[in-house]
Amino acid sequence: MKRAALYMRVSTVDQHPETQFYDLRTMAEQRGYEIVHEYVDKVSGAKAKRPGLDQMLEDARRSRFEDDASK
Repeated sequence: MKRAALYMRVSTVDQHPETQFYDLRTMAEQRGYEIVHEYVDKVSGAKAKRPGLDQMLEDARRSRFEDDASK
């Protein structure tokens, strides 16, 4: 099964990441992906520092999304 990590960002505290995650989860399921991790940032898009995105990229560099068969 294909694997995916989801990333979502909202810029204000009154926005809800669950709404966007629902759509991302649905799309991943329709395409046959197993979701291995979800990352979220609650920060303005103008900010250079995005901890969730930084962590996702670090995890990707360390091959944390690959299944055992592809290692």
